[in-house]
Amino acid sequence: MIDKILIISLAQLICSAALPDVAKQNSQTDPNSMLLAGPGALITVKPYKGMDSTIYPIPVVAAVIAPFYFWIDTAGCRLFSDSNMTFDVIGKLRLDGYDADKSDDFDGMRDRNMTVDVGGEFGISGDWGNLYARILTDGLSQHDGQEYRITYAKPFKFEKSKISPSVGFALLSSNLADYYYGVRSGEAQPNRPAYKIGDAINWFVGLDTNYQLNDDWTLLTSITYYWLDSDIRSSPIVNKDYTISILAGAMYRF
Repeated sequence: MIDKILIISLAQLICSAALPDVAKQNSQTDPNSMLLAGPGALITVKPYKGMDSTIYPIPVVAAVIAPFYFWIDTAGCRLFSDSNMTFDVIGKLRLDGYDADKSDDFDGMRDRNMTVDVGGEFGISGDWGNLYARILTDGLSQHDGQEYRITYAKPFKFEKSKISPSVGFALLSSNLADYYYGVRSGEAQPNRPAYKIGDAINWFVGLDTNYQLNDDWTLLTSITYYWLDSDIRSSPIVNKDYTISILAGAMYRF
């Protein structure tokens, strides 16, 4: 199920704050209304034992009918905005997890499902860059946890393009981290002991780019690299200390 949804979704991290810049570049007549769509590809590297990196063909869709927006894997409503501050309520797909039948190392494990996290995001911007604080909680009672995320991004804008490196961290509550990376007592085997994870902090760096080919087409790329918390790395179902997502896509303005 997770793989099927990934084919029609995007990587966990393309910050929804990038949306206003794409809207500005691609909606010269009305910056408060926009629809872009096109083809894309997603490469994911997950840390689980016996699970290879995957490449998925995906559609890339972005839409704005202010104050509402849909940005690939995030739907939101902008409740407040001024010259340098914003506050949004959002719902975001969480694409973490696995299908246990994809690897022999997961025999006896139950699937860990994707979900939709809901919450709020506060942003502040200036000549120094953009700072975002986000709080999310599980909206579908899968992991029943929370994520607290801080992201700093510094966009560099050119005539037809933007490059935005970013850095930050995500604090995962015990429920969230344990759901995706722990081993329940009923799943334990001689070579896979039960393992419970407490709160965990994953650090990350990213690079988002977009380039406006012409009035109709925009190219997007996004790369995000996560360093996993030591408690996650020590899990008996994990054999990497990182995760990576790479996105490339093209969007046509309607």
